[in-house]
Amino acid sequence: MPAFSVPSDLHARIVAALTVARRDAMLRQVDLAKRLGWQQAYVSRYETGERQLSVDEYVAVALAIGVDPVALLGELLSQNCS
Repeated sequence: MPAFSVPSDLHARIVAALTVARRDAMLRQVDLAKRLGWQQAYVSRYETGERQLSVDEYVAVALAIGVDPVALLGELLSQNCS
């Protein structure tokens, strides 16, 4: 058993934070999808929880929105520890 457990809701919190950041950046799903070379439906599916983002997709989305992926993940993990 690992000494550190990842919060079970971490993926949902990551997606929620990315969605808020996308909206704060005044980007529509279609705008983000174009930046990433994806279909808008792909963005919709991860935002609604139909599919999960891989690590490389998470980094790509964060950077396309203008968010530091390392800082965002650190912030979400520190919220779990407090």
